[in-house]
Amino acid sequence: MKKVEIALIIVVAITIGIIFSYSNGASRYGNFTEAFAATGKTFKIIGTLNKEIPVKTPQANLVIFNMFDKQGKEVKVYLNETVQEHFNRSDQVVITGKADSEKNVFFATEHQAKCPSKYNDEK
Repeated sequence: MKKVEIALIIVVAITIGIIFSYSNGASRYGNFTEAFAATGKTFKIIGTLNKEIPVKTPQANLVIFNMFDKQGKEVKVYLNETVQEHFNRSDQVVITGKADSEKNVFFATEHQAKCPSKYNDEK
């Protein structure tokens, strides 16, 4: 084999290794049941806020709220990020983080909130 062919094979092998390492660390969409079953893995959970329990901000960059996933399971969420002013009026929330089975809470590091549409007709 020529040196160029050997170098090309090594580059391809390294590229495949990098792709697999990123895919193993990537977050996946799921629900709270799956997240608690796979403690330590990162999940994206889609759900809604429990509006009967107020959103708390005990310190800067920490928001505590209860959330229902799409299956209806409710879990307390600790979000290590600031949120917009009207976060508690969000229709839908997507959080990214890891579940802690011992404390029965979800520690989120990122969120996306879908706010009520300004364009709905008021009737």
